[in-house]
Amino acid sequence: MNTRLQVEHPVTEMVSGIDIVAEQFRIASGHDIADLDIQDNGYAIEARINAEKVVLDGEGHLQFRPDPGEVQHCLFPEEEGIDVIATIATGKAVSPFYDSMVAQVIAHAETREAATEKLLAYLRRVEIKGICTNLPLLYRILSDQVFRDGVYDTAYLPGLFERLDQAQLAEEIEAAAGNDRTAIDVDTISIENSDELKVLAPATGIFYITPSPTEPEYVTEGEVITRDKILCQLEAMKSFTPLRLADFGELYGQEDYEVARINMAAGQQVNPGDLLFVVRPATPTGEAAG
Repeated sequence: MNTRLQVEHPVTEMVSGIDIVAEQFRIASGHDIADLDIQDNGYAIEARINAEKVVLDGEGHLQFRPDPGEVQHCLFPEEEGIDVIATIATGKAVSPFYDSMVAQVIAHAETREAATEKLLAYLRRVEIKGICTNLPLLYRILSDQVFRDGVYDTAYLPGLFERLDQAQLAEEIEAAAGNDRTAIDVDTISIENSDELKVLAPATGIFYITPSPTEPEYVTEGEVITRDKILCQLEAMKSFTPLRLADFGELYGQEDYEVARINMAAGQQVNPGDLLFVVRPATPTGEAAG
């Protein structure tokens, strides 16, 4: 049994009338779960807004990458039937060292169709400038007839991408961020009195340096890599997430880096901000390679 409180718990709270967090404390203090008065209050749907941009890989496939930076403008209008849980606001910085989710928006209505329409209309009124977000993708999902018909499965998103103009989506996500963008200061990862840069864990997970025990390591000390090279995988709740320098936005601005040190052992648990690797530019700034 997974006893963790899920990110989607506001959906359950809206339709059940139960404040789950309050009930956890109440039951922990000795009260009975049998006392819960569970209601049946229509439908609720949640969207997660992530600070992410989309790039096309060499084969033309969409790749989502975190987009840290300073939020130049942020507006979540107040509206009945809409609940917003946000970690961003105008002037706040989105760090590259944590999960890219910056807001949850939950819509409640009498029917699934009405909740979907309410969420779509609300998201179109949300304003976020300075960082890229997945809002344009959310518009497409909530407008998609396959999604609205409820006939999707775990292959839904790849299927949606096949039906979309992927280049246009990438352009819209970039354009929605606006022109006034501020990059995260490289001093946050610089090692004093050297050209070395820290690579810090963006999330909690188990560190894996190889795809499997019998396969070679993703990277080795002294190896020169590109920003798109997989450094390791972080596993959380059986989900494996590859980590690349490109995942940290423009913090690592050069194309090639040398892996100076690997600071973790395979199977070791890491937390946000833990030092995973140390890298240095393979070609000093201003010099030509080769």
